[in-house]
Amino acid sequence: MTRTRAVALGVVVAAVVGLLVWRPWADDETTTGPPTTTTASTTTTSARGEPGAPGVGDPYYPGLGNGGFDVEHYTLDLTWLADQGVLEGVVTIDATATQDLSRFNLDLAGLEVRRVTVAGDVAEVAHDGRELRIEPADDIAEGADFTTIVTYGGKPVPVDEGTDIFDLGWHTDGREAYVASEPSGAQSFFPVSDHPTDKATYTIRVTAPEDQTVGANGLLVSEHDTGHGTRSWTYEASDPMASYLVQVVIGDYELVDAGTVGDVVIRHVLHRSLADEARNAVERTAEMIDLLDDVYGPYPFEAYGVVAVDESLAYAMETQTLTIIGSVTTAAGRGADQILLHELAHQWVGDTVSPATWQDIWLNEGFATYAEWLWLERTGQGSAADSARELSGSPELDAPPGDPGPNELFAPTVYFRGGMTLQALREQVGDDAFFEILRRWIDDHRNGTASTDDFIALSEEVSGDDLDGLFEAWLYDDEQPAL
Repeated sequence: MTRTRAVALGVVVAAVVGLLVWRPWADDETTTGPPTTTTASTTTTSARGEPGAPGVGDPYYPGLGNGGFDVEHYTLDLTWLADQGVLEGVVTIDATATQDLSRFNLDLAGLEVRRVTVAGDVAEVAHDGRELRIEPADDIAEGADFTTIVTYGGKPVPVDEGTDIFDLGWHTDGREAYVASEPSGAQSFFPVSDHPTDKATYTIRVTAPEDQTVGANGLLVSEHDTGHGTRSWTYEASDPMASYLVQVVIGDYELVDAGTVGDVVIRHVLHRSLADEARNAVERTAEMIDLLDDVYGPYPFEAYGVVAVDESLAYAMETQTLTIIGSVTTAAGRGADQILLHELAHQWVGDTVSPATWQDIWLNEGFATYAEWLWLERTGQGSAADSARELSGSPELDAPPGDPGPNELFAPTVYFRGGMTLQALREQVGDDAFFEILRRWIDDHRNGTASTDDFIALSEEVSGDDLDGLFEAWLYDDEQPAL
């Protein structure tokens, strides 16, 4: 994610916003909407299960995600009733139990749950705050595959903690809608294990008024008129994706086929009110992919593009395969190059390799910021070392990027001192080892998550150096070191 801001020496750089303080929810099992309390089967099972954990224990947001299972695939079947601002959903979740499971949770904020089935049988449910507790008719044995279907609906409301720039999750502007979820807004529009450690593939099917166009992650595989004044669109995202990266956009859009770069399909979703400006802004996408291919290795997904919404967003966000920007960015034209490069870099650093915990956010933002500096370096606009040194001494960077705290998840230090950490590493180990580290980072953790400790270990393995002192000073000391 980026937000443009001016810092030392007049350099225009991308900074971020965002904050979510997770509040543990009460243990009483009040039910939202008509509860389902009758099971469809009385068959017993040999598994003697225990409840799955209601969160994965993230150090910043312990309630995010859920324990006891691993999701393989979500099928989102969404109907957008634009004139009412209502979203109706049926979500099918294919998962594998990681323990003998008697009960499990999903994350869902604000919407009414109408029915849940597990393995074909109606389940008991209780919806307490953001925790949807599901008790299947029979315990589920460890290692067993099972399917959960949740029928729900209502008026989606973004998660209201976090940032004074935007709320998290589903956004509407009249009849149109788009998504901006980092770190936990996915639960505002579908039931989900809402943490990067539980990635899954997605089928996203959206039915919307026939005068609107739908965009989503992955590739469009079908669209058709329903005969009822609506049109249905289906997208397949075949690579594992963290929930905060899911994108659904509905409105007066043009789908733009921009060809291919190698095997990568380039397609954009541009609001018709700013399509000409947006085309100009995204013109160098292929050139940027070529540069980052050289830095990190081949682009990690089957498609890439930009969705340009008719909103004056003060940020951009790296939703997987389909970066979201607003009219502020499109109006910048060539001045948006660094922002768009930053978000494209996230497809490698943040999307295919996601943070193991939200404390590790510098691995997203510091790396993408450093990619901006490499873009400048390789297009003859100044070295990465110059970009890093121009920021030295900025008082806002006297805070540790490796542990910014949940209230400072997107603080400037996460971006800029995070990028400066990589420059310090480059100067310590030399270019050959440094760029091998970056490529190995993607190769070793593709489609998964990784931590700061993982990055330190890799850096020491490749370089042969003891780097504890360097990373301690740059990531965890309050005072910024000198380059």
